[in-house]
Amino acid sequence: MNFLHTLSDSKNWIINHKDQLEINWSEKDIELHLNKETSFNIYLLDQTNVTGALIGHFLYQDHKVSEFEILHIAVLPKFRNQGLGRMILEELEKQLKSTGKSVKIFLEASAVNKFAIKLYEKLGYKAYNERKNYYGSNPINPSSLQDAILFAKTLNASS
Repeated sequence: MNFLHTLSDSKNWIINHKDQLEINWSEKDIELHLNKETSFNIYLLDQTNVTGALIGHFLYQDHKVSEFEILHIAVLPKFRNQGLGRMILEELEKQLKSTGKSVKIFLEASAVNKFAIKLYEKLGYKAYNERKNYYGSNPINPSSLQDAILFAKTLNASS
């Protein structure tokens, strides 16, 4: 497995796999993210194919600390349940640790996504808040609303 920060055509790859990756961003939102100076993405490849991605950005950076937000992490369906999501998160942490800065990573998950929650907790992410009825705002079917659980983890923390 290899990791890349850019693909020759990352915008089209994301757009072409939006449904499989469960990304609900518009094409314009994807393009805006990819063009941001603070954008930092990781793509996981097997020998030739991209199998998953982490889409994120730096919220804040100075010479001692950084804050990073994971906006989306996903593995294509046929590659799931092989530990690839874990590999992507571990690669992100490795790269962020290598800066020597104290880094706080933020992410969120739907409260019904038990697989993601279990993974985040195994990797040391701590739940710190909850957003009630955050996902699936659907006035026609309010029973489809889902809570979001917010997680954070600090790397290279100063004592």
